[in-house]
Amino acid sequence: MFRRIVSNLNLSPALVGQLGFYAKRLRKEESTRRIGLIFTALALVVQSLAVFSPPEAANAASPADFISGGVSSKQDFINHYNNNTNRIKGLFTSLGITSQEVDGMTRQTITAGEVPGKYNWSRTSLYSAAQGQRSYTFNNGAGNVTFYYRPLSLTANDPPYDVLVGHSAAFGWFAIKMDCGNLITKTPPVPEADCVNLNVAPVPMSSTRFIFTGKASKQEGAQIYSYIYRVRNASNTLVAEIPHKNSSTLDQVEYNQATPGKYTVRLAVKASTGVERDSNCVESFTVAASPIAECKNVVPIIQNRTIVSLSGSATAQNGATIKSYTFTVKDSTGKVIKTLPPVVSSAQAVTAPSFTLDKPGNYTVTLTVATSLGPKTNTTTCVKPFSITKPQVCQYNPSLPVNSPDCQPCPGNPTIWVKDEKCAAEILSTKSGINMTQGNVIASSVIAKASDKISYTLTVENKGLASKPVVMTENLTDVLEYATLIDQGGGQYDNQTKTLTWPSVNLEPGKKQSRTIAVQLFSSIPATNTGKSDEDSYDCKMVNTFGNSINVGVECPPEKVVVEQVVGELPKTGPTENMMFASLLLAVVVYFYARSRQLGKEVRLIRRNLNTGTI
Repeated sequence: MFRRIVSNLNLSPALVGQLGFYAKRLRKEESTRRIGLIFTALALVVQSLAVFSPPEAANAASPADFISGGVSSKQDFINHYNNNTNRIKGLFTSLGITSQEVDGMTRQTITAGEVPGKYNWSRTSLYSAAQGQRSYTFNNGAGNVTFYYRPLSLTANDPPYDVLVGHSAAFGWFAIKMDCGNLITKTPPVPEADCVNLNVAPVPMSSTRFIFTGKASKQEGAQIYSYIYRVRNASNTLVAEIPHKNSSTLDQVEYNQATPGKYTVRLAVKASTGVERDSNCVESFTVAASPIAECKNVVPIIQNRTIVSLSGSATAQNGATIKSYTFTVKDSTGKVIKTLPPVVSSAQAVTAPSFTLDKPGNYTVTLTVATSLGPKTNTTTCVKPFSITKPQVCQYNPSLPVNSPDCQPCPGNPTIWVKDEKCAAEILSTKSGINMTQGNVIASSVIAKASDKISYTLTVENKGLASKPVVMTENLTDVLEYATLIDQGGGQYDNQTKTLTWPSVNLEPGKKQSRTIAVQLFSSIPATNTGKSDEDSYDCKMVNTFGNSINVGVECPPEKVVVEQVVGELPKTGPTENMMFASLLLAVVVYFYARSRQLGKEVRLIRRNLNTGTI
C-alpha cells in the first residue's frame, strides 16, 4: 500500500490526502505496538522472577532432613558442614569422611537404575527394622547423637536425584541429596572386632609360670565380651582353657604349667561380631625340665562358721625337695593375727591343726613353703581370702545376708538370683490394625476411604525371666495427615510431636499388655501434594510402626492423582529454555514496533519534501 502511494504520487497529487490518512493509521499502529511492547516487557519481568526464584512445594521440608530446605550448591552445603548444622560434620568425621573429601564433591545425578545397593540416611526414624532401617550412634565429645539409614529403594519414588558425589578413602562412595542435604552411601557402617596380637612372657624367677597378653581391636560400635586362651601340648592335646571376661582391648592372665615340654597357646576374642581369631594370636612357649619347687595351693575350710582348717599343697620336681609349710592369717587391714607353727613335712599336701576365729570379717591366708630352692609362695594360688560370716546367709546368693533387699529369687526362675545375668527381661512389641467401617477387616488389606474408622492395637509381651518397666509410645505423624485421633486409649497425646504415650507399667515374665486406639479419616481427603524431601508425606498411605509397620492405603482425590501424574509427565524446562523463549518474544515485539516507527518517519519525510516542492 505504502509503496503504491509513493510511486504514483508525482503522477497524481491527489494522493496526498491518502498519504495523510496512511500517516494517521501508522501513528495509531505505533501507539498500539508501543503499549504491546510495554506489557511484553512487564510479562518478561514476571517470568524472570518465576525462573530465578521458583516456587517451592507446599511440603518441601521434613524433620528428617539433614538441612531444612536442602542446598543450592556445593558451597552452600560446605557452609552448613563447617557450621556443623544438625551435627552433620560430626557424622562425617565418625564415618571417616574428611573435609578435603567433602570439598572434592562434584554435581551429578542418580538415575533409577543406580538406586539399588545404596543407603539413604535421615535424622529421624521413618521405617522399622524389619524393612531394613538401622540406627547409627556416635559421640564426638558433644554427647551421643543418632542418625538412621535404610535402603534407598524404600523412598526412591521420583528419580533421577540431583546430588553432590564424593569418594572417601576410608568409607568409599558417598553423595549428598540436594533437596534435603541427606547422605547417601553404598555401604552401611559395619561394626568390626579383631584379635590383633598375643604375647607370651615368662614370670621372673619362675620357670613354670607365664604371662599371656592378648590385644584386640574394635570399630564402629563393636563390643568385646571376653578373651579365651587355649593351651595345647606337643601332641596337640588341649591341656588348659582359660576364659577371661574383659571388655577392653588389652588383657592379661597368668598361666602355670609344671610339666616340661613345648606348648602352643591360641587366643580367641569373643565379641558382638562373633568369635574372632587371627594368625597373629598364636604363640609357643617351652617349660624347661629343671629343678622346680613351688607353692601349689592353699585351701581355707570353715566348719561350724568359726572353726578354720587350713590345708596346702606344693610341688617339687627334678631334684627339688619340700621341707615345711607355714600358714599366716591376716585381717582385712593386712595385720597378722595368727601364724601357725610350721608343718614340717616333705609331702606334697598337708593340713594344719584347726583353730577358732570368733570375730566375723574378711581374712586372708598366705602359705609359704620352705624348699631346697628357698621359700616359695604364689600370690595367685597360695594367697586365699576367707570370711567368718554371720550365722545366716541369703539362699540365692551366699555373699548376701539373709535380710538383704537383694536376697530375692528371679521372678521367672526361682532357682536363680534376681540379679543373675540370666534373669533379664525380653520385651516383644507388635501391632495390628482393623478397618471397622469396612466390616472389621485387616486395615492394610483394603483401601481406606473418607470417614472410615480404623483401630490399632499395640501389644508388648515379656518373654524373659525378669520384670521390666515398659513405656509404650506411638508416633502418629504420618497417620494424622489423613485422619484425626478419636480414641486415645488412655494415652497422653502430644500435639507437637504427634505422639501418644502411656504411663509406665511393670511387665512381669510371660505377661502381655495391650492398648487400643482409633482414628477416623477426614470427611474430605486432602489433596496436598506428596512431600519433596520426605516422599512418604501425603503419599496416599498411612504408615506407622510399633515393632512392625502397618501400611494402610488411602483413597486420595482424583485431582491429586491426575495432577501429580500430569506434572510428572510434563517436559522439564529450566532457566535456559525460559530465557530463550522470552528473548524470541521480545525480539518479535521490538521488530514490529521499530518497523512502525520507521514507516512513520518515512511518511513525515515524504510529506516534508512535498511541502518544499522537492517532489
